[in-house]
Amino acid sequence: MNNLNWEQEHKRFMTITYDRTQKAAKRAFYGWHESKRPDAIAECLGKMWDQWSRLLLRGRNPEPMTAALIKYAILWVKYDRKIGGRARNLDVYDYRANMHRQMLSDQGEAAPSERSSPENSWINWDLQAGDDPAELASALEESGVTLAQWCDC
Repeated sequence: MNNLNWEQEHKRFMTITYDRTQKAAKRAFYGWHESKRPDAIAECLGKMWDQWSRLLLRGRNPEPMTAALIKYAILWVKYDRKIGGRARNLDVYDYRANMHRQMLSDQGEAAPSERSSPENSWINWDLQAGDDPAELASALEESGVTLAQWCDC
């Protein structure tokens, strides 16, 4: 490990970047709901310290990169964090993912949900349930089973 004085580095972080990061985070998350805003600012400050300490562990001086580190801490909070109200993976139910849900039939086949959508061109729109009602009726008639008895099974 590096022989770093973490108390001294933390004081350096607090004097150089803490106020700048907090001011930038308040400005960046101004439009967020007031219940999420303090959490986002705290998360941004935490990410900033994380970046700062990792650069110190690699033997780099993070001071000249302060503006870029603040920018990427804000972007990380907005788009990448797990508790930011948005998952890291695409979510079908999230309107911002720009995805459309495709309804499935009981047999697992794609069913028409929005016929005008261009993404639905791969669906075979011919309705094929697999069973012909006329054949079922004739088979039930030959065996002497009524439709009510067949449905109760």
